[in-house]
Amino acid sequence: MKTKQTILLIACLLIFSGCHLADDPQTMQRVQMDREITQQNHGSQPYNRMSVGDFNDYSYVRYNKHDVEPNGQQQEIIYVNREKLSDSITRLVLTNNDVEEAATLVTDQYALVAYSATSDDRELTADQVKRSAISIVPHYYEVYISDNEHHFDEIERFQGLSAHSNVQDSIEQTIELFKQSPQGNYDAEAD
Repeated sequence: MKTKQTILLIACLLIFSGCHLADDPQTMQRVQMDREITQQNHGSQPYNRMSVGDFNDYSYVRYNKHDVEPNGQQQEIIYVNREKLSDSITRLVLTNNDVEEAATLVTDQYALVAYSATSDDRELTADQVKRSAISIVPHYYEVYISDNEHHFDEIERFQGLSAHSNVQDSIEQTIELFKQSPQGNYDAEAD
């Protein structure tokens, strides 16, 4: 019964704050991750501490060596939600004033961003787009961008394929096409 009340309370909070939260995908992503972590840390009992003000809370975790050593149990595997990451990159790229349309393909090691822009300064726009994408991908990802509108179709053809699909050669060919467009002046190695 307590679980139903908690779910009802959360639903009401989300409905009343839904207009604000629906416009902020990063907040919604943090909420979902918080729920998943909370349920993992507290077993099947949902942790009912969640309120609208908690979205800006800091997070702190402390373990000792015994807590993280494998005791015959499989370690938790951390993964990247490629769909949410591609959505976030695309939305962030669109915050650049000169970018009119954007699309992102995220694989297990690459983020390919195609965009169309209104600016005459292709290098400056490319730099802004690249910085936007790099700011939210894991550090081991390679980011390639293209302002060639034909490249929207190039990356769209990979939509729905599995990471286990044998398309590595095709992706590398697409990357070579992307490299023909300005890649920005941002050098991740320099930071």
